[in-house]
Amino acid sequence: MYEKETYDVIGKSRPRVDAVKQVTGQVQYLGDMHVKDMLYAKAVLSTEHHARILSIDTAEAEKLPGVHAVVTAKDVPHNLIGITLDDTPVLAEGKVRYKGEMVAAVAAETYDIACRAAKLIKVVYERLPAVFDPREAMKADAPVIHDEMQGKDYKGNIHVVPATGELCQKLRHGDVEEGFKQSDIIIEHKFATCPQKPLPIENFCTLAAPDGNDGMTIWSTQQCVFGNAGHLAKVIQMPLSKVRVICPAMGGGFGEKNQLGTEPVTAVLALKARRPVKLELTTEESLQFTGTKHPMYFTYKLGAKKDGTLVAMKRECITGAGAYRSVAMLITMKVTYWGAGPYNIPNQHADCYVVATNKQIGSAFRGFGMAQPTFATEVMMDMLAEKLNMDPLELRKKNIYRDGDHMATGQAVRAAGIELVLDAVAAMAGWEKTS
Repeated sequence: MYEKETYDVIGKSRPRVDAVKQVTGQVQYLGDMHVKDMLYAKAVLSTEHHARILSIDTAEAEKLPGVHAVVTAKDVPHNLIGITLDDTPVLAEGKVRYKGEMVAAVAAETYDIACRAAKLIKVVYERLPAVFDPREAMKADAPVIHDEMQGKDYKGNIHVVPATGELCQKLRHGDVEEGFKQSDIIIEHKFATCPQKPLPIENFCTLAAPDGNDGMTIWSTQQCVFGNAGHLAKVIQMPLSKVRVICPAMGGGFGEKNQLGTEPVTAVLALKARRPVKLELTTEESLQFTGTKHPMYFTYKLGAKKDGTLVAMKRECITGAGAYRSVAMLITMKVTYWGAGPYNIPNQHADCYVVATNKQIGSAFRGFGMAQPTFATEVMMDMLAEKLNMDPLELRKKNIYRDGDHMATGQAVRAAGIELVLDAVAAMAGWEKTS
């Protein structure tokens, strides 16, 4: 163990390097930034949950004095992007798949002109049946959201797992049915978690500026600057070495700003206008366009001995990905492999599905796939403790991973600290006095 006194930083309280500037208002956020010859942008968002785009008329917007660029899908050099699958258009093409999806955008001399021009863009839709619950979206007669990507990437609205070609991510450890036969008590329950919306004080904002004749600098409220630079380079068809992405001070992100938002369309506008362009969403637009925490639907079955020893757990999870895949497959991978919590259960079975719906894209948000199954697993543990008339803390400590154990994935457990955490929390909560 180290001694705190021997270190200058470890174990010591240190002020944030930007603390003084933050509290005195000296930090410049992207919304405050202006560069020479900068234009202002406004996006046109879909008013339909699911619809075929019959036409987009931009003529009146283009004629409005002060307008420098109007873009639709046909103006985007490379329109499809994605984190694990290129299924997400920069601007909707062919049809829209959720209310709030970007359909077009304009860049003008002032924000007021940009807003007026956006209202002049006429989009004609043919409304299609929509589906919002992933459990309904899985059914054979559900409206198909990605009809053009059936087979390799989708089967109906179920996302095909890239690594295996199967319809769900799977975990198999031990013999779960034999485990239930050996159990003295079995409990079963269903759970659901709702979508949750991060709401940073700072809305999504991007400033893109052509850099010479063959480059682009993009300032962005972006949590993954390096990871997303490659996606942006692909969108505008520039070498990665010619695309510079900068994140100034960020007014909150919470995971939502891991994935691209306003950056691609702003870069396309700047490319067309040959001028710097800034696009900042309003709060209402941010709520419509940007991601939410993934809603999940769980079915749990848990078997244990009379003394509280866990024997078997069977789990099914249905994840609502929203209209496009984005991080849903990565989120659900964590649910699949580690959704049983920090408990040594010798027999486990998990099937976890990712399903498209006509809702906003699911995004990262505080916990990245672990908050939802943790809720379900811990409630199951409380239910089991009640059935066994056993202290919930004692039940947990009896079953937690310890050094030398192996997880259901085969990973060896090293330096397990969960018991120390449980003891510390119990002490702070006065658990012995209240239990």
